[in-house]
Amino acid sequence: MRSLQNMRCAVLTSVVLAIGATRGTPARAAENTADPDRPYWRTNLFKRVATDQKFLLTRWFPQEFKDPLFASTFGVGVAMIIQSASGDGGGFDGATERDITNATSSGATSVSHVFTTMGEGAVVASILGITYLSSRRAHDDRLSEASSLATESLLNAGIWVTVLKAATARARPNEPNAGQFFQYGGSGSDSFPSGHAMGAFSVASVFAEVYRDKKWVPWLSYGLATAVSASRLALGRHYPGDVVVGAVLGSSIGRGVVARNGEEAPRVRGTFVPVVGPEGHGVGVGWTFSWK
Repeated sequence: MRSLQNMRCAVLTSVVLAIGATRGTPARAAENTADPDRPYWRTNLFKRVATDQKFLLTRWFPQEFKDPLFASTFGVGVAMIIQSASGDGGGFDGATERDITNATSSGATSVSHVFTTMGEGAVVASILGITYLSSRRAHDDRLSEASSLATESLLNAGIWVTVLKAATARARPNEPNAGQFFQYGGSGSDSFPSGHAMGAFSVASVFAEVYRDKKWVPWLSYGLATAVSASRLALGRHYPGDVVVGAVLGSSIGRGVVARNGEEAPRVRGTFVPVVGPEGHGVGVGWTFSWK
């Protein structure tokens, strides 16, 4: 229920982001509406999210599973989950979760609460909305692009995590039947995957890709995403497998959004055509082009 409330907040905040993209003088707004070459990241946010689902299902994820790094990392997370569901006491996944929780000091718990709050969907969406509006006002198109695509990625992650949680219904570590799947109807049966990890890495991967020439940006982005994910383990809210799968899927979704942005970017297409001179005298060859 809490994840659904966060998702609604994220969507509402994204409405502000979408509206803010059209703010400015009336003349500028009209110009943008009529401009066929508007960058993909400045087109309708919710239309992008809606069409992303087909792109992710039919093109992006099939391609990702052919990548050994993605497939092996995802496989490790799934193996941890399967082993925990079939073993006594939650297997390796459950034992690791208990060890982490027991080893977490009071100070680490306080810090974990801070990072968990930072990773809430509504908080992240609000920060991205403010960043987008501020960067547009400052004419920083690169930051505007990153924050717009990150919001798109966050909403995509929200859709996928909501569907997966509802389908798998895994009980959280502190709930009856902890670690078991298909516990439908339970108040804490939304452990898999970690929404915080999925959302954090979906945003981090976008900034890491857009600013890949700045070495410190990927380190900072993925570092913060890792801290948010680790906080869920320290607070005993998720199993390691939940976090690993959530992080892998979130990162993949973010990279998919950036890849689609590159595909949809306006590009020139041209062709040679015959040209006839004035009054029908003379024949030549010309090159015509258009932006698509």
